[in-house]
Amino acid sequence: MNFFESITSAVYSVLANRMRSILTMLGIIIGIASVIMITSVGQGVQNSMNEVFADFGAGTLMVNMRQNPANPATRRDRLTLESAEFLAEHPDVSVVSVASGRSGRVQLRNPTETAAVTIIGADEHFRQAQNIDVRFGRFLATLDVDRTTPVVVIDSTLARDIFGRTDVVGESIRVTFWFGTVDLLVVGVFRNNDPMAGMFDFPTSAFIPITHFQNIFNDDNLVDQLLVIADDLNRLDEIAAEVTRLLSLFHGNEDRYQVSVLMSEIDMINDVLFMVTGFVVLVALISLAVGGIGVMNIMLVTVTERTREIGIRKSLGATNGNIRFQFLVEAVILTASGGIIGIILGYYGGFGLGGLMGLTPSVNIPMVLGTVIVSSLVGIAAGVYPAHKAAKLDPIAALRYE
Repeated sequence: MNFFESITSAVYSVLANRMRSILTMLGIIIGIASVIMITSVGQGVQNSMNEVFADFGAGTLMVNMRQNPANPATRRDRLTLESAEFLAEHPDVSVVSVASGRSGRVQLRNPTETAAVTIIGADEHFRQAQNIDVRFGRFLATLDVDRTTPVVVIDSTLARDIFGRTDVVGESIRVTFWFGTVDLLVVGVFRNNDPMAGMFDFPTSAFIPITHFQNIFNDDNLVDQLLVIADDLNRLDEIAAEVTRLLSLFHGNEDRYQVSVLMSEIDMINDVLFMVTGFVVLVALISLAVGGIGVMNIMLVTVTERTREIGIRKSLGATNGNIRFQFLVEAVILTASGGIIGIILGYYGGFGLGGLMGLTPSVNIPMVLGTVIVSSLVGIAAGVYPAHKAAKLDPIAALRYE
């Protein structure tokens, strides 16, 4: 019995029991499909998050008040427009922007429907700090801030929900807050690049001049956050410490401000995503191992069922190596076929799941090749013992087996 005859016989044996072969492959299919689907979606989430954070700029530092219930901040400690102007004079800082936010609701096209919106008071530098892509009209200008103009820049999603189209420059929107309503003139529409808005029902954002924001909410020059763009990306931690020191000096306090380095936040989130994805992949690999055990079990049953056949083959001159090779090939065919089906299901399943989550999955080619190798190794490992057991059968005893 030569090499090709052994392969042909193994293929025929697998096809002769299609339903059993499919059920045997099921564990392999689920394991490999899960690995590819999870890794591709996980990589897609990571890529989307990186793109979102990249929109802020690699050298962006976010400055917030440090919360301390035991020692609450006073009005003198709060960040102000003057705080931003003071930091902007530092030689290592290129741009300082301000931001404050409050929640409201806007009326949609359907008179009975409203949508949540986050109104952000900002200045003319905010577009550069967050790399906002204005599609129609313009962003906030210095004149808007100086004159406290009641204008707004909304995203394309909100524009479509309210007006049924995206080019809505010149239209007015009415925002309802807890104390009443405010009318704002739309001067620009930007593209919303946040994938989380597609994954969850997060409120959209709209930008108004920080001075008008302060008038509406009686904040009197106060701001919630500063966005600082540093020039030297290699000294971000050092510049962050300097920003903290300068703000403490300007406000006459200590340990009141928290400066977050955006690149560190990106690394931390990527590490968390990597650990979560790795854990789920480990669970999927366990499923793959269970599938290999299932293949081994079926191959042992097959050896028992075909004991007389093995005896006949041996009596006709088949060697132990021929028998061993044939059963090993059957196990590899089962796992390889399950691996191929699992790859296909995992690939399209990843894109289907990604579509539901509003993101584009990224298929990791090395991971696909790795799953092919793993499935083959599982097949070999699952077939070694049954093949060895079949090869060691005594031909006379096998011929007498009923």
